[in-house]
Amino acid sequence: MVKHRVIAPQEEDQEHLHYYLWNIGCQMNRADAYRIGEALERRGYLSTQDPKEANLLVLNTCVVRQSAEGKVVGRLSSLRPLKEDHKKRALVVMGCFVGDADTLASRYPFVDAFFPPSAIDDVIRFAEEWALDQGKEAAPEREPLTPPHVADFVPISYGCNRHCTYCIVTLRRGEQRSRPISEIRADVENLVRRGTRDITLLGQNVDAYGSDLPQQKDLADVFEAIHDIEDLWRIRFLTSHPADMTQHIIDAVAAYPKVCPCWELAVQSGDNEILRRMARGYTVEKFRNLVRRIREATPDGAINTDVIVGFPGETREQFENTLRLIRDIRFDMVHVAAYSPRPGTPAATWEDDVPPAEKERRRARTEAVQEQIAGEINAAWLNQEVEILVDGKQRERWRGRTRTHKLVFFESEENWLGRMARVHVTWTGPWSMVGDAITA
Repeated sequence: MVKHRVIAPQEEDQEHLHYYLWNIGCQMNRADAYRIGEALERRGYLSTQDPKEANLLVLNTCVVRQSAEGKVVGRLSSLRPLKEDHKKRALVVMGCFVGDADTLASRYPFVDAFFPPSAIDDVIRFAEEWALDQGKEAAPEREPLTPPHVADFVPISYGCNRHCTYCIVTLRRGEQRSRPISEIRADVENLVRRGTRDITLLGQNVDAYGSDLPQQKDLADVFEAIHDIEDLWRIRFLTSHPADMTQHIIDAVAAYPKVCPCWELAVQSGDNEILRRMARGYTVEKFRNLVRRIREATPDGAINTDVIVGFPGETREQFENTLRLIRDIRFDMVHVAAYSPRPGTPAATWEDDVPPAEKERRRARTEAVQEQIAGEINAAWLNQEVEILVDGKQRERWRGRTRTHKLVFFESEENWLGRMARVHVTWTGPWSMVGDAITA
């Protein structure tokens, strides 16, 4: 759930409309949810973390894997009783769960409206009209009550023109639609003005930005357009598709000081036959060459990846090829998922012939291999100094990220939120580091 500032009863009239926003899924969903919250607050809605207090319930959903879809169905079931009590309340569902809205409406008649992914304007229009139906006048435009984030996301494109055989994104989010650079810059300027210092440029396939625009623009042009914004300290980007990563983009990351050399480069498999059946558009050899060029241009950078295990037809030998690639490349982080068929995708029509227990075994082995690699990579930072942007507290310790997205904790009585900190590393693990702030 995306957290916005919750207003205590004594701060506002109890008759104000309240909204409850539940969100799961990718960073694009997180960006959409945050902007929905801001827009609702501009229109007089107040945030609540208790759905029983809400007049408007908004679920922003994900179905990229069966486990995510199961969470959505469970949340819908849990909220159904709230639609049947005495309080006037609306329930809206948006996101990748929404395929055929008519079918969903018959299956979930207690839901008032269904909207596709990133349909923020449609959700806000519904909220405005519903408020009027309840006799609530539209509130005057005002600054949202949500506190600014130190790090935030800015979508630069929606949808994807790739058609990977396992992926439901194109079916639910449609073909790629790149935003104009002027619009992107305006969003970044607004966030920086409110205190954001770290911006992540988002796209389902961020490397392909601009390929659908009449002008010959690409991701490097977006870097150039926002790099001179004062008080913007860091620029990140994700997620990258290996088949669309160009040398122009690689060189731009190396050239612009604010752009962090942290690469989210999803390989998915280390076997050429599996990559072909996934329709990924590259070979293992091409991926290795791409990694080589990236590391030559940004030797201090980090490369993270995604891997799917148990894809239909994946033999044990093909799985071992993936482990071999992970050991050879030595990624900083590997996000591992066991394959689950998504209705409507080509792979869903194939025999899901890797048993669940074997998928889990492969997932666990992959994570164990990566845990050792990540531990060794991070151990090199022991007794070294790192610079982090502090974005919050966790268990009473300040928390921040390096330019390569390494998570670092330290203790201090000072208020470090939104500041750069130099930290002397005293402990390292696979997933984080701990140290002492250097104040002099």
